Amino acid sequence: MAFNFKSLGYTFACVIMPLFAHAQLLDVSSDLALNTDHTGGYIGAGVSFVDFNQDGYDDLTFGHHEGELKFYEGTGNSFNEVNLGIDNLGSETKGVYWIDFDNDADLDFFTTNRLAPNKIWRNDGGSFTDISESSGIDQTLSKSYGMSFGDYDNDGLLDFYICNYQLWVDTGFENELYHNNGDGTFTNVTATAGVGNGLKQSFQATWIDINLDGFLDLHVVNYRHEFKNAFYINNGDGTFTDMAQSLGTDLEALAMCSSFEDFDKDGDMDLFVSNGLDGNFMLKNKLNEFGYFVDESSIYGIEVNDYCWAGEWIDYNNDTWPDLHVSKSITVYTDYPDILDQIPPTNDLFFINNGMAPFNTIPGTITLNDHHSFATAQGDFNNDGVPDLVSHRVGETAAFYKGVPTSNNWIKINLIGTSSNINGVGCSIKLYRTLFTGQIEPLSKVVFAGDNYLGQDSYTQHFGLGTSAEIANIIVTWSDGSQVEYGAFNVNQEITLTEPEPLVGCTYQQACNYNENAITDDGSCDLTCLCGENLVWDIELEQCIPLPTCPSDIDHSGETDIQDLLVFLTSFGEQC
Repeated sequence: MAFNFKSLGYTFACVIMPLFAHAQLLDVSSDLALNTDHTGGYIGAGVSFVDFNQDGYDDLTFGHHEGELKFYEGTGNSFNEVNLGIDNLGSETKGVYWIDFDNDADLDFFTTNRLAPNKIWRNDGGSFTDISESSGIDQTLSKSYGMSFGDYDNDGLLDFYICNYQLWVDTGFENELYHNNGDGTFTNVTATAGVGNGLKQSFQATWIDINLDGFLDLHVVNYRHEFKNAFYINNGDGTFTDMAQSLGTDLEALAMCSSFEDFDKDGDMDLFVSNGLDGNFMLKNKLNEFGYFVDESSIYGIEVNDYCWAGEWIDYNNDTWPDLHVSKSITVYTDYPDILDQIPPTNDLFFINNGMAPFNTIPGTITLNDHHSFATAQGDFNNDGVPDLVSHRVGETAAFYKGVPTSNNWIKINLIGTSSNINGVGCSIKLYRTLFTGQIEPLSKVVFAGDNYLGQDSYTQHFGLGTSAEIANIIVTWSDGSQVEYGAFNVNQEITLTEPEPLVGCTYQQACNYNENAITDDGSCDLTCLCGENLVWDIELEQCIPLPTCPSDIDHSGETDIQDLLVFLTSFGEQC
């Protein structure tokens, strides 16, 4: 893995934050009145909190059981519904995702669909072109749910993985991995990569470099006890090996979500997997210590023992400890409002992380109305430095919970890739905050695009900083494995960190002109210093040869002969 530590410039926009004494999430669903018409469909529809028009305010996108997608542009204090000219009518839309697959600085749109083909719309400067037929993705009927994006081969282009929910009687697809060809098309490489996952009921996957070898791995959750969850480790050659058993993640569960977060602040990513009546899972990352994850579900008290779906990690009070919102809902077809007579609404759960086990559930701190909820996402719709939460609940309108600022500090970070994909998907951020004692504490995040259950969070990464008034530095690990250091920074602002252009030069460490900052070798290595007295390095022969004592002895044979003449005549007239 190449490392490049280099301080860079940065851009930022300050946001002034008022102070309040108590943290909470306020239900402002009635005020915003986000019409979603989630009145039909099978086990939920997706939601995205991504700023799709890139005006600095997070926007909202909702899936729909008949393909009547809902797009809401953020204004800074509310949302306005807009028509983007994207037609997905007749499809039971599941996942909705905004991805810049061609790195042209505007966001393209992807959907997964149940009982209809999956779709891609290319953003052509604000107008959208349906390229599904020409893109290379399968256009036959599918039963797809979650889609997840990551650059698994480190070529700077985002690839994607589709989870398909199959029944034993189905003759449909396994899960699908599509490689980005860089020309507006994708190639199905599932069989070659070895990540098909079999004909199973699969809801969601997440790309994450779990073993920190510079290549993204793939975690896949499967519904049904007989379908164990998979963790495909990237071999670095386009193939993967399922290592779930040795990693301790081969759960037998009604698994719905794949949600990673460093909730214990020890520098590695832990895993929450929602489940049914048998109880949710909290798998603590112990790879450095034991080589596998450890199930600490009962220790943290997150089992719930009900049908749970999205598990959204959100530091709602900016105290540096990620908290956990868990959605609860039904496993039958939604026929609203009649479904409420059969299965009464239930309350979601909010687990407050204070750095100790178990998590707390404090009545009155977080008010969650009773409803059926599947997919959630987070962003900061009013740019006040506190994350907000949206839930695509069953009913006519979405549930929206507005974060209330506290005296705790924060910072928001955007990534811009150059060699890496433009939004830094799959890249990791390690932030070092300065404590009041002068000590430095690291906080870690990974940029995901498609994880949890049918959700897509804002690309802007939010860090709660507690009482820290200064950030010592920030280190970003980009897709090529290079680590770049930025900082220091003041708190309570939004910043943008740009990946440096790839440095070229001599990367051979023994060379006279070795460049420790170079990532790509340009063939300029000078190895003369490796040769002894009266020797010189010959580039063509790639070895040390005697210094020529006779200028006409071109081939260094020790004498001037016919071979020297032939060499001279062959090269005569060439530019030197």
